[in-house]
Amino acid sequence: MKKTLLSIFSFLLIVFSVDGQTLWNSIQNIDPNTGNDPYVIASGDLDGDTDIDLAIGTYNFSADVVKWYQNDGNGNFTLMPTVSNLGTLSGIGGIVIADYDGINGNDIVVSSYSNDTVMFYANDGSGGFNTGVAISTTADGAGQLTAVDINNDGNLDVSIAEYDGGVASWLPGNGDGTFGAKQTIVAVNLPGNLSFDDFDGDGDQDALIGYIDGTTSGTIEIYYNQYVESGMTSVSWIKDTVTVNSGNPYLLVTAFADVNDDGTLDIIKSDNVSGDVAWYSKTKNGPSIETIISDDSIIDRPAVVAVADLDNDTYNDVILTDGGSTNDAIIWFESTDVGTFNSEALIYDNNYQHYGITIADLDGDGDKDIATIGYFSNTVDWYENILETLTINDNTTTKFSIFPNPTKDVLNFEGINDSTIKISIIDVLGKTVLNISQNSSQNLDVSSLSNGIYTITVDGKFLSKFIKE
Repeated sequence: MKKTLLSIFSFLLIVFSVDGQTLWNSIQNIDPNTGNDPYVIASGDLDGDTDIDLAIGTYNFSADVVKWYQNDGNGNFTLMPTVSNLGTLSGIGGIVIADYDGINGNDIVVSSYSNDTVMFYANDGSGGFNTGVAISTTADGAGQLTAVDINNDGNLDVSIAEYDGGVASWLPGNGDGTFGAKQTIVAVNLPGNLSFDDFDGDGDQDALIGYIDGTTSGTIEIYYNQYVESGMTSVSWIKDTVTVNSGNPYLLVTAFADVNDDGTLDIIKSDNVSGDVAWYSKTKNGPSIETIISDDSIIDRPAVVAVADLDNDTYNDVILTDGGSTNDAIIWFESTDVGTFNSEALIYDNNYQHYGITIADLDGDGDKDIATIGYFSNTVDWYENILETLTINDNTTTKFSIFPNPTKDVLNFEGINDSTIKISIIDVLGKTVLNISQNSSQNLDVSSLSNGIYTITVDGKFLSKFIKE
């Protein structure tokens, strides 16, 4: 895809009875030698050209590095100068890409497990990053990081899973690249991973924490952010009275997601020892209903589980990777569109051991691709999503357009016969930012979206891009 901004999106489309089928191109290598044991990966625009770039960190405890790869918009990546100074980090267990200082675009924040440190690398606006600044040196066994606004001040904060310290904590961001003192969410042994979303619907971000104990009692717990309820400027937390799930030997992933597409947040997990990958429907302070997606007969040592719409049908699918070397490396489970999933389908098989993946439109063609790091292979690779359309019922063509484009406030539609339409909007990171059903004659309010380029899908058939100014 050429890096141009299109002013008009009006085109002829064939009307299909089936939305499409997702196939995958062969593995495409980005970096054949990352350094030993790449462990974390993130995606985002790092050079201000709207294309999705990649950043990774290694976890070898010896001269670990942060590297980034510039995307030309077509999925061709160039290794750029290394972000971190060699030897300054040991065991990079977390990485996020986000704009923390309000200038020059997205920055990079990483955690160093052995150094008990969280480092901030400011984007210098010219294709590089400033020398790292330690924003915390007391994060004991710093691991997974999350970019999230916890105190509702409009500035991104950083959450930290402090594995050795037995603390889930956060650093308040000031919006200028500086951070306040570290605060505690909860102090409980061995927090392995954190996820945030507004689970109770009160307007602030709640925390989901997966605890790893290495035996059989790892639990998944929800902590409700009381910022809105308190009416104060401080943040406090209240634990849900009912544990989401317990008896997990080694939780690698716990996350909020709308797994069954009912508009309500669920919880998804991956346990690397038991082999269980499951999702949970839960009410506040109420019980959970477990649904197994995959067990050890499919992948014995599952690693990453993620939820995303891979086939552009507006329904969420599930992606799963192998944390070992004996089973299929990357598989996916297609949504049946009614809250269940089809049997596993292969994306690719190798023995790379994928502890980190990121899902985004890497080649600008409107569907989500997957980039991975190989812990065994010391590589960065990506897999192109090839969305094929099937089963033509009618060879008539339909002219579909959206306008105005670019837009500041609303979008209008032409060329749609259905009175009620289902609309899905996805940002450049592959995150669904809007799902709505409405009358096709109504305009769509997009005024609340941040400025940028978005992909819009209507009824799973019509797909286009638009620019929000």
